[in-house]
Amino acid sequence: MKSMAGLDIYAYWDELRGKRSAPRREDIDPAKLKHHLGDLFILTDKGENTPFFRLAGTRLCDLFGRELRDRPFSELWQPANAVFPCRVARGILHHQLPVVFDVEAEDGYGAAPLAFEMLLLPLRTDPDAAPRLLGALLAERPRHEFAAPIQCLSMKSSRLLRLDIAPEGYPLNKGAEDTPRAESC
Repeated sequence: MKSMAGLDIYAYWDELRGKRSAPRREDIDPAKLKHHLGDLFILTDKGENTPFFRLAGTRLCDLFGRELRDRPFSELWQPANAVFPCRVARGILHHQLPVVFDVEAEDGYGAAPLAFEMLLLPLRTDPDAAPRLLGALLAERPRHEFAAPIQCLSMKSSRLLRLDIAPEGYPLNKGAEDTPRAESC
């Protein structure tokens, strides 16, 4: 991962996960992620080809210039290129493996593309509940508060996060020295 925010979010998710494939949604305490809430979202599976936003942070909604709750994840992507990120997100929902995307976007001003890192982390749910994942869209550089909304994202790369090695700069949790950890492959 490239951003400190991404590392913070991942480290918190990984701590909650322990030896399980993913933490439960109920395990997440928003107060522990208070500095990142505006960039976070939760996707859920509604049985379609694309996941849907269950929740989306204010910075994320401002970035796209619209409310994302109950909207399809596919709307964030260029229509011709939406299939792959949606298929990966649905795979995360069902197979409980974390992924990071490197994405770009252009705003209405047509300046240089804006670079982002998108973190997609699975959440465990009850067997009778729809699968969910915790996501974050993190800008590589700060963006002007009143910048034009971006139209859509384009995928540059995706990486599966391994669950057997601690991220650089993050010590293993106390009392969980044998807990698998992740790093980018």
